[in-house]
Amino acid sequence: MSRASDPPRAVHDPDRLAALEAHAVLDTLPEQGFDDVVRLAGRLCDTPIALVSLVAGTRQWFKARTGFPLPQTDLGRSVCAHALAHPDSLLVIPDLTQDPRTRANPLVTASPGIRFYAGAPLRTPEGHVLGTLCVIDYVSRPGGLTATEADDLRALARQVTGHLAMRRAAAEREAALRAAQATEERYRLAARATRDAIWDWDFATDHVLWNEALEAAYGHPLAAVAPTGAWWIDHIHPDDRARIDASIHAVIDGTGTTWSDEYRFRRADGSYADVFDRGSVIRDATGRAVRMIGAMLDLSERKRAEAARRESERRLDLERGLLESVFRQAPVGISVAGLGPGAPNLINARAEEILGHGLGEPALARYDSFRAVHADGRPYAPDDYPSLRALRDGAVVTGEVMRYRNAATGDLRMLEVSSAPVRDEDGAIRAAVTVFLDVTEQRRAEAQLRRLALVAEQSSDLIAIADADGRIDYVNPAGRALVGLEREAAWDGRLTDLFAPEDLPFAEGTILPAVRAGGSWSGEYRLRHVATGAVVPVRYNLFALRGPAGASSGPGGALPGPGGALHSPGGASHSPGGGLEGFAAVSHDISARKAAEAQQEILNRELSHRLKNTLAMVQAIAMQTLRDATDPATAREALVARLVALGKAHDLLLTGEGESASLRAVLEGALAIHDDGRSGRFRLAGPPVACGARAALSLALMAHELATNAVKYGALSVPEGYVALDWTIADPAAPVLSLRWQEHGGPRVTSPARRGFGSRLIARGLAGTVDGEVATLYPPEGVVCTLTAPLAELLAGE
Repeated sequence: MSRASDPPRAVHDPDRLAALEAHAVLDTLPEQGFDDVVRLAGRLCDTPIALVSLVAGTRQWFKARTGFPLPQTDLGRSVCAHALAHPDSLLVIPDLTQDPRTRANPLVTASPGIRFYAGAPLRTPEGHVLGTLCVIDYVSRPGGLTATEADDLRALARQVTGHLAMRRAAAEREAALRAAQATEERYRLAARATRDAIWDWDFATDHVLWNEALEAAYGHPLAAVAPTGAWWIDHIHPDDRARIDASIHAVIDGTGTTWSDEYRFRRADGSYADVFDRGSVIRDATGRAVRMIGAMLDLSERKRAEAARRESERRLDLERGLLESVFRQAPVGISVAGLGPGAPNLINARAEEILGHGLGEPALARYDSFRAVHADGRPYAPDDYPSLRALRDGAVVTGEVMRYRNAATGDLRMLEVSSAPVRDEDGAIRAAVTVFLDVTEQRRAEAQLRRLALVAEQSSDLIAIADADGRIDYVNPAGRALVGLEREAAWDGRLTDLFAPEDLPFAEGTILPAVRAGGSWSGEYRLRHVATGAVVPVRYNLFALRGPAGASSGPGGALPGPGGALHSPGGASHSPGGGLEGFAAVSHDISARKAAEAQQEILNRELSHRLKNTLAMVQAIAMQTLRDATDPATAREALVARLVALGKAHDLLLTGEGESASLRAVLEGALAIHDDGRSGRFRLAGPPVACGARAALSLALMAHELATNAVKYGALSVPEGYVALDWTIADPAAPVLSLRWQEHGGPRVTSPARRGFGSRLIARGLAGTVDGEVATLYPPEGVVCTLTAPLAELLAGE
């Protein structure tokens, strides 16, 4: 398939496109004159289609059309574009299907299927072809147009060009009118906005027209102003009037075109404004002055500004002198260093004292002789000094730590060095100002203070500092915890607020006199927990902080007194040293020691009590054992066994810190000596139960007696015998312990003929101790002993 021919190069000519744009015709509404032309062209050439086609950069647009449905097409379907290549003649294509430029055109190959084209170029007087007046037919015309038709088409094309020229002229006139109106509006707005009083003086009528600034700047309402030159001259200061009248008429009557002068103009309130007036003379063809237009500028602000500038210069000179004095006498070292000819190079006396030398050699050479090291010990390179970094890179150095060996004394001093560039109005660096601060002693003091602060912060004692009025400035963390202060919250309290109220008399009678006489007091005391009010026992130290000897003291040599107030009995302070500056309190918490002492006292009393009870129990056991024994050996053996059981119970109580022991542990300890090394001889089962001291001793003796009888006569007298010992707790509302001893696998049991001490110990001793009930039965298969007792009684101590 053939491709549509590309439009000619003339289509994209920028001058042609600019000319088309200047006509401002594209995309405008239809106009009668253009519509009449296309109807006449179609009729004269006998074609169904006639167009006024304007070829733009990417499309062809039809200003007028008849017989064609589309208002525009792209350039790929344009035939008129090819007419641009023939600006001086008609483009006639008899058969569009045969011409290589148009045979692939979609308007030819598809709907509407045009076949004949004739176009007359629309050429401007400047030679730019804007488009064509064309006629189109659906059938080919081998003969083209007749000579008459061709002449008519050219004539109509000239008519279209004329219409376009008139449109352009009308558009340009409208644009010029809009520009003039805009200029007039800008002039009007400028005249209204300016503070200059603009005037227009017509000499023929002696009429002067003023703008609104006459009222805004000088207070004269325009409606009240006589529009004459005489009014203007009359408002010039009498001392200036003759001079101005003569100077302005010298220009008007001469040949000059400009006039300017300064004078005083009267405002509406009667005051005078300094003004600068200037005007331009307009002359006619003969050179006669017919008009003058000018503007009057109020110089009052400028005069005030000049006066202010002169005052500023005077103050600047004064400040410059003061700054120079400050520079010379400043307590810190200051140097000003610059590079290049005429650059400032200054150093004050304090800097020379700190460094031990002056600026030394000029420019960069001086830095080679300086002896400075960084805080980490690295020597400074010559180009690494702060002043050079400020000069070279514009760096701002603040508080850089430098160690510098003084050239005069040899001392190594610690300096803080700050340097900054000084720039001119163009931003170029002209100099660097460097400040030296000797912080050697300050750093030493700060290090000492840091160490002291660490001691205070990490101390486990209370450390508090108060001012001369006793108001607390500082309490360390341990102290805050001790007296119940929040860790970080501020507390506006006094030292005496930490005393228990009942201890204030002791403070007045003992502590304060001691501080007053010797400067300190130390002893055991009580502080108050500010949150709970509880008393905290401490080892208390209070001492006065005094300034150098001879310094004035605080109010009356104030010391902490009752109620949080500070006073000095007798009015005067007799403490050595200078004036009172504050107080320091150091207190060590002795609560643990006091609690230990109290606990020890309790333990001593408890030990004495238990020893008495134990001795009484041993005495009773011994007496009963000896009373019922048949021979000394048997008595000794029984007594030793009972005392061993009693000792094991005591061991359990001591392991449990003397208050209680586990029921299982008590029973196992008492029965351990009776199991003859065989496992399973005692089978214990039951929930965990705690036993108080009394119950533990009685249960141990009871279990020992039962086991002794079982070894002699019962289940433990034979290898296969064993004892089941279990216990339960019933009645949750008032818990009761039920304990059962039952022997299995022993010889046949009969009820004993009499009850010995062991039986009485089981029945009476435990029942009397824990308010329980004991029952012993002797069925043939094995002895059964049961105990029931309130759990609360079992848990009770001595």
